[in-house]
Order: sequence, then structure tokens, then C-alpha cells
Amino acid sequence: MKKRHTFSLFFTFLLIFLLTACGGSDTGSSGGNGGSGDTHQGLTGGNSYIACPGNTNDKTADKESGTVTLTVAGWSSSPAEDALVQQNLNKFEDAHPNIKLKWSPITGDYATKMRANIASGNVPDVFYLSTDMAPEYITAGKLLDLSPYMSKSNVSTKDYYDSLITPFSCKGGQVYGLPKDWGTLGVFYNKKMFQDAGVSLPTANWTWNDMRSMAKKLTKSGNAATSTYGITLGAASQRWLPFMLADGGKVLNSDDSASAFNSQAGIDSLKFYTGFQKDGSSVQPGDVAAGWAGDAFGKKRAAMALEGPWLIPYMQQNFPDVDYDIAPVPLAPNGKRADLIFTNSWSAYTSTKHPEASWELIQYMTGKDVQGSQLHAGFALPSLKSLANDSYFEQHPGFKTLFEAATYGYADNFGPHTDKIHSLLDAAVEKALLGKASPQDALKEAENKINNELNS
Repeated sequence: MKKRHTFSLFFTFLLIFLLTACGGSDTGSSGGNGGSGDTHQGLTGGNSYIACPGNTNDKTADKESGTVTLTVAGWSSSPAEDALVQQNLNKFEDAHPNIKLKWSPITGDYATKMRANIASGNVPDVFYLSTDMAPEYITAGKLLDLSPYMSKSNVSTKDYYDSLITPFSCKGGQVYGLPKDWGTLGVFYNKKMFQDAGVSLPTANWTWNDMRSMAKKLTKSGNAATSTYGITLGAASQRWLPFMLADGGKVLNSDDSASAFNSQAGIDSLKFYTGFQKDGSSVQPGDVAAGWAGDAFGKKRAAMALEGPWLIPYMQQNFPDVDYDIAPVPLAPNGKRADLIFTNSWSAYTSTKHPEASWELIQYMTGKDVQGSQLHAGFALPSLKSLANDSYFEQHPGFKTLFEAATYGYADNFGPHTDKIHSLLDAAVEKALLGKASPQDALKEAENKINNELNS
């Protein structure tokens, strides 16, 4: 991370590729289908599959006179990221003296607590919305339609990457949230642990076999407090799916009507993923007194971790002495690689008493200044195309690896049942990882339950 590289030509090329490949109108996005096939790949793919609400606002509200107060909610993150959010909210207040903000981050299960708020009518004016939550909220008419406000303010969907704005749009093209940033996964590796073990560093073309071999060589037995492991891979489908997708698998079939992950690619990739735990070269974070994979990596209990840009500021703040770099997800036996693309939006409650002020906040928090500050703090990649060739990338080569996934990553978005799909696939990975079921049996059980969910 400390070594400087110049790769502005790469970003210029990638920006040109993304801009020329992106389609869509000013009120919607275009591309492939919303399933998990090839057209689901990259930042430029995907149509909206979310049913539009029966009633929605089709006009902007008048600007209010006097001072208004907006309640604003999101999930709590690391102290450093929370501080940056607060800093940007403070800047918004400074630029909008007639709008006061009450920032109330929600701890714990954000989706469940927000659902309870919706049921009680005690909903923040503006809040974070995940792709898991979006279909339910959009179709139920719980979100302010931002399209009229975007038109009035000359904000176009073309300013954002298609696959990032699609999860917050309905089939009619109306937009109910603007993506605040995006992230993807890379393999963070401790350079000194590799050097001490005499293991060559991962290359751009390393493979599944390379990862397996390296993890074994990097594992050193000891007692509960001193043993170290090659990698830490948790019971999370969002860490297994890049391997499954690279191996040619799909989450759903072409029309999203049935699951497709219980295939040879699904079984083989889950065997690979759980094989690290089976041969002792991977460890669960909790087993080494770590709160999550990034914590286990920072504490040097694991030489590798499969995480995203959120780990960078965490390491800077908590483990600044660790010399690490980032490699792409390794190539599958077929020579392909894949990744997941994550995003969340800023959205507003449909019944907010201050829709115009809410829009002003959303526009600001997804604008160039705020996204630039997040990029330069190392928290996330920008969803605005205009920041694709920002100078930060030249100064921080680790972000090159993460940003490259724009061309081969898949949006972590599988239709209106995304939340349930994640939950059931998480359970399948956990059972296979802990040896409670074979990969075949775990995926078969998940297949049955997900198909029931899709047909309910």
C-alpha cells in the first residue's frame, strides 16, 4: 500500500469502457436482465425487476420557508467512518442554514429495526437503504420518488453506473434512491507473514490452487493464542459466491423464477471454499478472539482475508503497523474470475413532511464532494462516473485491484427475494463450513427453500 504506482492509463481506459457501455434513460437504466447471467456482470448491466408502487409522487414539493429539521438514519459503522458521515452532514448544514439535521445511527439489526419503524410510522426523513430492503420498500410505496427532483435539479441516472442505480429503481424507471458508493472484494494479504513463511506473493493471475497451497504454507500451529492461519473465511455466502460465479455458476436462472446454484459449479466451489476450514488452513474470526475477518487479519492471526475497501480505513486506524497489499479474487480452474459488487442508497420516506429538504440532503450526500471525501478516506469506491479517474487511485494502488472488479464483478442483487436468498445461502455455507452437511446436501436444502420462497 505504501509503494506508489502510476496507472492513470488503466483508469482512463476503464472509464472510457464504462462510459461507452452504459445505457439507460434519464429516469431509468438499461442493460441485461436482472438475473445472475452474463448480463448481470459489471457496473453496466441489469434492468430493474421491481414492481412499481400503486401510488407515488409525480411532482416536486415546494421549497419550505423557515427552518426545518430532518431526522437522518443509517447503520453505525467504524468510528472513523461514522465520524466522516457526521463531518459531511455538518458541511451540509453549513451550506444549508435553513435545514437542521438530527443524525441517529441505528445499531444492531438495521433492516429489522427499520421495518419496525415503518410499521409504527416512526420513520426517519432520510435513511440508508440496502439492496436487500429496496424491493419491499419500493413496491409498498414507502419511499419518495426522486425522479421529479432529479429532473428539476438536472441530476441524471447516467451520472451513476447502471448496476448501482437499478436496485433502487422500479420497472417504470422511477428512482427511489441514489447509490452513495460501492464496494467489491479483494484478498488482503500480510506481506511480512508471506515473507517469513517463504511464500511468494499473490500475482494478478494467481489461481484457486495457488490460494490453497499458500494458505497451507502460511498456517502455523500453536496454542489458542499463538497459532496463525493462512486465511480467514467466514460462514457468509457473499464470500463464497465470487468463487461460484467464476466457476460458471448462477444464483438464479435466466428469468429469476428458480434457483440455479445447486449445480456442479456450486458444489465444486463450495467444496473449495470450505476446504480451507477442513484442512485447518482457515479460521473463523471468533475462534481467535476477533470480531470479524478484518479484525483477525489485523491481529495477524490470519495471513489473508477476503474483504472490501472498508477494511482499508479499519487497518489504518487500528493496525497501522501491518504491511499489506490487495490481490484480486483468484482465477477459477476455467481461467475466469468473478467478484461481487455491493452498494447502498440514500433514500427518503414517502410521507416525510419535508420532501424538498430531504432531496437536498440526498443530492448532497451522493454528490461529488461527499463521494470524493469517502474515496480519499479509503472507505468506498465512487458511484459517480465522474470520479473514475480521480487522482486518489494513482496514489493508492490497492484501490486499482478493487476497482478493476468493475468489469468482472456481479451485482449482489438477485431480485425481490434478495434478502431471503442471502439468509438461506448463508445457512447453507455455514452448515458446509462446520461439517454439519456436505456441500451437496447444504445446497440442495437451500435450493428447496429458495424455490419455495420464489414461488410463494
